[in-house]
Amino acid sequence: MRPARKSHRLRPAGAVLIVTLVCLAVVMALLGSMLLALLRTGRQLHVERDLRQCELLLQAGLERAAYRLATRPDYRGETWTLGEDEIIADGKGQVTITFEAGERGGLGQLNVVAEYPLGTESSIRRTRTISNPLKRSTTEE
Repeated sequence: MRPARKSHRLRPAGAVLIVTLVCLAVVMALLGSMLLALLRTGRQLHVERDLRQCELLLQAGLERAAYRLATRPDYRGETWTLGEDEIIADGKGQVTITFEAGERGGLGQLNVVAEYPLGTESSIRRTRTISNPLKRSTTEE
């Protein structure tokens, strides 16, 4: 009778367990990277939404300034703060309009600054400056 040799090879059950653990690790790594990509995409969408909201506030400020300059000759600007209930988004917005009249009745300069969301670390600010905003074109028909 032969003496029993000890084998150092893995039993089939042990090999299956190791393969299963490796596959589980690969699947977890894939799920983790997909989750990180999803979070980055969500953050990017929020930034793009805030940027678009700031641009819309800037355009609204320009239109408001044009209307006020056309109806009130003494208009020199204002700060227009919009609450969360007035903006369909997460924060407050602010539009600052300043008009500097030119010397001796000359045409001036209009500055409009929009900030959204107001007072946060990630707020976006856009500025537009228009020289001679009251200048009318002199086209003949």
